[in-house]
Amino acid sequence: MGATEMFFVDGELSAQITELAQFIGALKQVGDADKFAADLSTSSDPVQALVAESQGVLAKAPEDKVEAAYNQLFALAASAESAGIDAIAKNVSEDVAAHADSGVAGLRVLNNLYNLADSSRAQVFSSMIVLAVRTHMLATLVPQISQLPKLLSEWSASSDEKADVVVALRNALDAEQLGNEAYEAELAFLEAVGAANAQSVAVATSAIVRFANLSAVCDIDALASLDSVQELSKGGKLGPAGDLLNALLTFDFKQWSQFAADKAALLSELGVDSDKAGDKMRLLTVASIAADNLGQDVPFSQVSQAIAVDEEDVEMWIIDVIRSGLMQGKMNQVSRTLVPTRSTYRTFGAQQWQLLAERLDQWKSSLESLQPVINNAKLVAQQQALQMAGQSRVTIKD
Repeated sequence: MGATEMFFVDGELSAQITELAQFIGALKQVGDADKFAADLSTSSDPVQALVAESQGVLAKAPEDKVEAAYNQLFALAASAESAGIDAIAKNVSEDVAAHADSGVAGLRVLNNLYNLADSSRAQVFSSMIVLAVRTHMLATLVPQISQLPKLLSEWSASSDEKADVVVALRNALDAEQLGNEAYEAELAFLEAVGAANAQSVAVATSAIVRFANLSAVCDIDALASLDSVQELSKGGKLGPAGDLLNALLTFDFKQWSQFAADKAALLSELGVDSDKAGDKMRLLTVASIAADNLGQDVPFSQVSQAIAVDEEDVEMWIIDVIRSGLMQGKMNQVSRTLVPTRSTYRTFGAQQWQLLAERLDQWKSSLESLQPVINNAKLVAQQQALQMAGQSRVTIKD
């Protein structure tokens, strides 16, 4: 969230209570604003009385005054004579979420309240989601998605409360057709909330299916490496989604095609788009071929056979793999080959370690074979330096 909003309120506490009460009274169009303010000021808990009277009214104040009015209320709540910000956070945040006319001003108020709150941050963030959805400003919360694990760790809230907030945000993003961002929210849930929560299986299943369907998301490790996902998968709690995850991690395109044919009904029930998932597996298969052949020529014909496309279409698929960030390399259109220089493994197990060991041995052998050449070059350079020094020596006779 943004930096804590700092504000200063001049004057005696009682005077500030009276001033804010008069402002609320004017908004409510009470008959006798002075008596209204006096009654609030002399109540047993003036701040709670202000909050109660402000419901449905203060959030609708003119946009240029609403933030200042709430800042004054927050200052009063934070004073030594009051029970604190958290004592009013729930009522205020829900009221602003439901009644603020300006999404911009309302979100600024809630952002200030969030930064001042302690134990009620989950409630305030939840209200921010409600307000952003109601005022069509959900995009303003998108930059916070990458910060969700950190934010969740700061909340004095139960696992269920945290889970409810993140799921509400995910659902709101889905409603706005922001699928990539909804996937990021699910990853944040699985990272910060963990496997023990009652909603974890449903969220993990959704994330796995979403990965299969989203063309712009290709980093399977970001999902599969999460402790919660591994725990759920090893415990067999993911069911068919666990089989789908294993296929996404280990299958090439031909294996995937057979799997998709055998499990067509099950994948459809999960919500997997067979065409999009097939294209995703083509990208991952090309990346795997590249990872196994770094620095070597890979014929287009090999790629064509591996992903079941015409050879003339291979170049476009390679471009898509590079664009996705899975691979770097160069294409030779004359020889119709790909030379991969970097690629991403979906999994890194015994086979990959063996391949890495072989490449290190090759590198070591190459260095050893170069050593005599380097030593000989040094010797030649030294001899040439001595010869040049002898030629440049001048003797002066008397």
